[in-house]
Amino acid sequence: MEDNYTLTDQFSGPAVAAVLTVEMILALIANGVVLSITLYQRKSLKQPSTVFFTSLILAHLVLNLLYLPFYIISLSAGEWIFNGSDEEKRGTCYFALYIFWWMVLVISTTLAAISFDRFLFIVKPHLHNRYMKPWVALTLTIAIWILSAVYTTFYIFGFQFDHHQFDSQYCSLPSSSSRGFFGLFAALIILGIIFVFSIWTFCFTRRFFRDQSVIAGESAYASKKKRLFGIFGSMLLIYGICLVPAVVYSLLYLFIDVPIWFIIIGTISFLFFTIANPVIQSYFRPEIMGVLVSCCPLNLYACC
Repeated sequence: MEDNYTLTDQFSGPAVAAVLTVEMILALIANGVVLSITLYQRKSLKQPSTVFFTSLILAHLVLNLLYLPFYIISLSAGEWIFNGSDEEKRGTCYFALYIFWWMVLVISTTLAAISFDRFLFIVKPHLHNRYMKPWVALTLTIAIWILSAVYTTFYIFGFQFDHHQFDSQYCSLPSSSSRGFFGLFAALIILGIIFVFSIWTFCFTRRFFRDQSVIAGESAYASKKKRLFGIFGSMLLIYGICLVPAVVYSLLYLFIDVPIWFIIIGTISFLFFTIANPVIQSYFRPEIMGVLVSCCPLNLYACC
C-alpha cells in the first residue's frame, strides 16, 4: 500500500512545489492586505457586498493555509509522507481533499452570490435596498459554508468505492462516473448563475452609458465605457484561465482517468485564482481602492 502514495516521475515534483509555494505566498499577501483593510475599516462590514467579499477572502486563506502545504510537501518529498501507517495516511489525505473541495465549493458559490448582489445593486437598486440587508448577506454566507460542507461530505463519502483505491501517483479520489456527474451538475449551475448575472449586469451598464452619452455627449462617458470593458474583460480573462481547466477536467473525469500532468495544471490554474480574484474583486470596493491609492507613491489611481 505504500506505493499508493508515491508520486510519479512524469513531472518534477520540486519544480511544481516551487511554483505552488510562490502562488501561496502571493495569495497570502493579496488576501491578507484586503482582509486587513476590511477589518481596519469596520464600517464597510455593514455593506452586504463586503460580507460576501470577506467570506471569499477567508475561503482563499483557508485553502492556502490548510490544503496547499500538504500538496507542496508531498510534491517536494515525492510521496504522501504524512504519518506512518497506511490508515493514518488515508486520514490526512481525506482531510486535505475535504478542505480542498469544501473551499472550491465555497469560493464558487460565493462568486455566484457576489454576481447576484452586484446585479441587484446595479440593475435593480430598489430591490437591493429593500431586501439585501447586511444580516441577509451574513445569513446567506453562513448557509453557503454549511451547505458546502454538507455537499462536500456527500461528494467524498457518499459514493461506494474501495477506500484503498487512491490514485497511485498522489493523494486523490478514484474516478467515479456518479461522482463526476454529481460534481459537474453543481459546477454548471454555479457557473451558469455567474455567467448570466454578470452578462446581464454588463449589458445593462453598457446600455445606460450609451443612453447617457446621447444626452451628455459621447466624450463624457467614453472613459467610463472603456473602464467597463476593461473590468469585465479582465474578469472574463482571469475566470477563463483559472476555471476552464477545472471544467475540462470535470468533463474528462466522467470518461477517462485524467493524466496527472493535467491535474497539476488544473490545480495551479485554480490556485492562481486566489491571487487574481481579490485584486479584481477589490476594484468594485471603493474603500479598498481608496486605501491602495493613498499608499501609492505617485498617488495616482492608475498606478494601483
